[in-house]
Amino acid sequence: SEISEMYGEKALVEEYIDGREFNMTVMGNNIPTTLPISEICFSLPEDTPKILSYEAKWETESIYYKGTTPRCPADVDTDTGRAVTKTGRKAYTVTGCSGYARIDMRMDEHGNMYVLEVNPNPDISPDAGAAIQAAASGMSYNDFIQNIMQLAMERDFGY
Repeated sequence: SEISEMYGEKALVEEYIDGREFNMTVMGNNIPTTLPISEICFSLPEDTPKILSYEAKWETESIYYKGTTPRCPADVDTDTGRAVTKTGRKAYTVTGCSGYARIDMRMDEHGNMYVLEVNPNPDISPDAGAAIQAAASGMSYNDFIQNIMQLAMERDFGY
């Protein structure tokens, strides 16, 4: 309520989860499949929160942009890979996604997974994370787009 009073409107406030940040693209209608996991590698000053801020996403000359590098495929052990994949698939299914979506997650120091965002319409341009994950799986960009179109046709028209 303190934040709402400060800004004079309703606010959604989330707890900051310190830990590793992952994202993955999930594809499918009835049976979701996952593309390789990406991890955001943070190289920011000690007192800077490890978050993907506006500056980290869009201001290419900022320390935040330069200090947040995606790595795909992520360097994860088997247990971490399973936890990320299980969480991504479950978030995709529970939120009713179809076709494709990107799931952003954090893993805390105890291995607990937290879903930060389910994006049912992520950027699919050739240099975006979803396309990079598709390429890491061995899929060409054209095949990636064709798969998305095929999933839409199956969902909407039954073929």
